[in-house]
Amino acid sequence: MTQEEIFRTKSAAILQCESTDSFLLRFEQDEISFKLCDLYTFRKRIMELDVVELLDCNSPDAEIIHLPHCDRFLVLSILEILEFRQLLNGTFDTLALNSAIQKILRKGVFNF
Repeated sequence: MTQEEIFRTKSAAILQCESTDSFLLRFEQDEISFKLCDLYTFRKRIMELDVVELLDCNSPDAEIIHLPHCDRFLVLSILEILEFRQLLNGTFDTLALNSAIQKILRKGVFNF
């Protein structure tokens, strides 16, 4: 099973596995598999978190995030939430860029 790293931050990475048509999140000692639609849902949940509210001294120091496709959850600090935003934005930006390049190559714009 070949896995290709899509994007990495200091403590997390997302890899793509073409043979299973899935993505693998590596965070701390965990490896969590996602289908693309589940990864998109997870990204949406992370992006919807109000970081300014979390910085309020009356707010808890961590946020519990239920994973959309399984009975697991992550407990993330504010710094980890920001890192996940970077990880997920970088992943989806890389996927979009790769898709755009593939479209250009299929059109035969460049003659290599």
